[in-house]
Amino acid sequence: MKLTAITLAALLVASGSLAPSAVAQLRSTDTSADQPQPAPGVVTLEDARLKFEINSTDQDGGVQVFIDAEEWKTMSIFDPQGNRIFSTVTRGRLARFGGSELFLESGEPPFSELPLNNLLKQWPAGVYTFGGTGADGQRFRGSARLTHRLPDGPKLVSPVESSALQKPRDTVMRWQRVPAPKGSRIIGYQVLVERETELKALPVVTLDVMMPPTATRLRVPPGFLRPKTEYSWEVLAIERNGNQTLSSSTFTTSN
Repeated sequence: MKLTAITLAALLVASGSLAPSAVAQLRSTDTSADQPQPAPGVVTLEDARLKFEINSTDQDGGVQVFIDAEEWKTMSIFDPQGNRIFSTVTRGRLARFGGSELFLESGEPPFSELPLNNLLKQWPAGVYTFGGTGADGQRFRGSARLTHRLPDGPKLVSPVESSALQKPRDTVMRWQRVPAPKGSRIIGYQVLVERETELKALPVVTLDVMMPPTATRLRVPPGFLRPKTEYSWEVLAIERNGNQTLSSSTFTTSN
């Protein structure tokens, strides 16, 4: 999934809203493993996530990492066997202030080059630990549990590439719900609608909406779509530990 310049995030249900606790669950998921109380001088990371993202349309996949801590100088990730698989250090001007959030997405080779089973072997299931140091000498610790429970990609119903031109003020994205992976559950769907621009400072304009697991449709808010414009869109099925699989397509608007 691309990093986008503008994100409009919302959580919708048939009744019109969700309780704050449900919003928090959908945003964070339960990817973090149970952690003991940190030792004196050790700060637990505010967030630590590691998950698979699979593209069922393009037939490729990779992993994504998210870390959140205040003013970190170094940060590392270790696999379940204790091998260091990632390390980063802030230097120069950035070292003075330290880092905060960190998002990292791996390359996504096609399954014709790296079959899905081989990708899973490269990333064994289990608890991955995160460790780092802070600008004031504190030590950061955290962990995330990676699983091999992958949802199917949602079947996109409409609009798809062969669809008629869509009305800018009356376009509805529709998809079919997917079965939950064995031993897990689907906690939500993420719907993205994007158009590219010619602006370096704003290369992509995106509508980004989180939907509950019962949802199968989203009406694009009036005013977002422009006439005579091509858009790409995708729906991601998200399982409870964070792994997600997407399906994508394109459509064009009418006058």
